[in-house]
Amino acid sequence: MKLSTIKIASIAVFAALQALLAVLPFSITIGVSGQITLGIIGGSLIGILLGPVIGGLAVLIGSFVGVALNPAGALFGMLSPISPFLGAVGAGCVKIKRGYIAGAVILASLLTFYAHPYGREAFVYTWLHIVAMIVAFSPLGWIAGSTFNSAKTAKPIFGIAMAAFVGVMTDHVAGSALAIWYISPALTPEIWFSAIPVYPVERILAIVLTTLITAPVYYTLREAGLSDLLK
Repeated sequence: MKLSTIKIASIAVFAALQALLAVLPFSITIGVSGQITLGIIGGSLIGILLGPVIGGLAVLIGSFVGVALNPAGALFGMLSPISPFLGAVGAGCVKIKRGYIAGAVILASLLTFYAHPYGREAFVYTWLHIVAMIVAFSPLGWIAGSTFNSAKTAKPIFGIAMAAFVGVMTDHVAGSALAIWYISPALTPEIWFSAIPVYPVERILAIVLTTLITAPVYYTLREAGLSDLLK
């Protein structure tokens, strides 16, 4: 992959955006001390705009900066950037009609979660992640990616929403897989069960915010002739 000047500049700009979002609180955590930051929307947002490679790199760099700026939001220490990075990759893969890659990432995260005894006990917790995996693997993921094209009249709101859904849930299931091992044995099955009625509301809100923010930015970049960033 050849990095043009504009792509390098885009990585820097969007890495700074991710670092800023990683400082701003979004929600509280359950069972552990710390906070969930707006970085949960940054991964999918940037992945949709820049794609899985450029977007993933920007999110990875920005997340490491965010860890340094806001240690309270770094629930897994220096491993914390993994989940937003995978969220960016997942959302970006849906955009380029490679949703099966996002599905594979979710599946690997689910298997990592289930490999822990507590994960097998709290298997119901992952129901929404399984839905996201099915969407990513199914023709629906390909259809979502097909809504993105260079035509200025196209409004891929459906594609953006589906990519946001898969990206946000990829981020979350990767974070859950990290948490169950990194914070073990503090996160008991009872804690995972207590999160079941909470996290879908929190993540759906994140998906809605990601869609509402990403759509106008996507249209603006395209209208400004920066379509190369959106490939």
